[in-house]
Formats: sequence, structure tokens, C-alpha cells
Amino acid sequence: MRVVALAGGTGSAKLLRGLSALGVNLTVVANIGDNVWMHGLYVCPDLDIAMYTLAGLADKRQGWGIKGDTFRTLAQLGRIGEPTWFALGDLDIATQIVRTRLLREGLTLTSVTEKLRRAFQIAQTILPLTDDPIETRVLTPVGYAHLQEFWVRDRGRPVVRGVAYKGAPRARCTRDVEDAVKKADRIILCPANPVTSIGPMLAVPGFSRMLSRTKARVTALSPMIGKAPFSGPAAKLMKAVGMRPDSVGVAKMYSEFLDSLIVDRSDADVSVEIEELGIKCILSDTLMRDFPAEERLSKELVYA
Repeated sequence: MRVVALAGGTGSAKLLRGLSALGVNLTVVANIGDNVWMHGLYVCPDLDIAMYTLAGLADKRQGWGIKGDTFRTLAQLGRIGEPTWFALGDLDIATQIVRTRLLREGLTLTSVTEKLRRAFQIAQTILPLTDDPIETRVLTPVGYAHLQEFWVRDRGRPVVRGVAYKGAPRARCTRDVEDAVKKADRIILCPANPVTSIGPMLAVPGFSRMLSRTKARVTALSPMIGKAPFSGPAAKLMKAVGMRPDSVGVAKMYSEFLDSLIVDRSDADVSVEIEELGIKCILSDTLMRDFPAEERLSKELVYA
């Protein structure tokens, strides 16, 4: 079975572990809206989370980075007056150095990601949605901030008045992504922040239409329980862009192409509203506290 997973962030990583254990032909299409330049290096957090997870290197405790990494380079940067709010580990920096060099040599982000995938001996395919730059920017009372500035540097504290996807209107999906979607048997939306992980993908012209026209069954795991996300600022951002901050809001955002949505059993009261949108609502235990839960939910999504 060919499975395409749309991924971004730590919640996605848990599901990717489960999907990789099922023996399916897995392609991960990762968000690039939170890519950022740091210390002259081009960092792709969601691509790296997917890559380190599938390589068995991820730091499960933190949800990002490489297990056992050290931060001596970051400490030294601080000593010489550089900002250290974005924590890049010493091993992680090696990835960023290679990526940045290859991009400056003229390779596309897709080609660079493929080289890194092979270097880490990852069996699954990992693709950026586009080779064009996209930057998720959060509007606060003092103006727009890069998503990493809002969430990592400022810890998500500022009031949010809007969200924009800089560069998205001019971006195009890669041919690799188009082919993967066209050939897929299942397309799965991981339990990622709908505004800052899935939103930048849907903002790329033609991608939502591509999902709505696919012959594959499209399923999703809601990142919300009640009006709160598994983690992160999803509810705050959803409210800021006029979305209802619960699983119904998620269903409405994906209603153009979604066939079924897995929702936590505690939210059974919203199942009727979701099904009125033409989306099958499946109740389950959605917290992924351990690997058996990750694998169970992956099976439910693949065979929903």
C-alpha cells in the first residue's frame, strides 16, 4: 500500500514512527513554512524531525533534535555575542552545514533532502512540499514575526492577530509530490498544528485541489482534545485566524478533501457536526503515550 503522510512537528513524528512499522510504502511530505536561517545555516525543522525519527535518531523526550546531542557550539556562540534562543545541537549542526552547502551549490531542497535521506539510510521517502521558499509569519501587536521567533524565542506569549504564509502564492508543488499524491492509496494528515504545519501546504496554489481530486482515501488524526491541542499553540492560532479551536474546526478546514477524521472518544459530542460535513468521524483514544498507541492509531488511519 502506498501511503503519503503530510507532516509537521512533534505530533507528526509520533505517528510517523507508527506508520513506519506497518510495512507500507511510506512517503512523508513535510511542511517547510517554519524553515529558518540561523547562524548562516538553513534549518528545516519539520524535514529534520521526520528524518531523525525515521532514522531512529530522534530525541523522543524533547520531540526534536538528535538523542544524546550536546550544545557546546551553541554555548560558544553565546559567549561571542550571538543569539542562542534557537537550540541547535552539535550533531544537528552537521546536517545544517551540509544542507546549506548543497543549496548554495545549486541543488534543490528536494535533491538535498534525498541526499540526506540516503546518508541516514532511511528506507522511507521524505519530500518537501515545494522547492520554493515559504515563511510562516505571525502577526503580533508589534508586527509580523517569523514563526520560530513567535514560538521559540517569545514562547508563544504575544497576542496573535493573524497568520500569513509569505511566498506561498508564488510557490509550486514539486513533481515528486504530485506523483506521490497521484499514486497514493492513502493520504494521511498527521496530528499537526492545522495553522502552522498543514496551513502552509494548503496555501500553495493547487495543492488542496490535488488532494480533493485524488483517488486515494484521505484520513486525518485530529490534534485537538476538546478545545486544547496535544501540544503547542494550535488553539491560540486557530482562534486568531477565525477557526473554531476544536476537532470541528479541523474538520471544516480539511472538508474540501477529507474522507474521515479520527477524534478522541472524549469528544464524541462533536461527531454529528463532523459527519454533517460529509466526513466520517471515528472515535478512538488519540493520545500517543507509547509506541503501541502510535502503531494502533497508524493502523486505524491506514485502514479507516
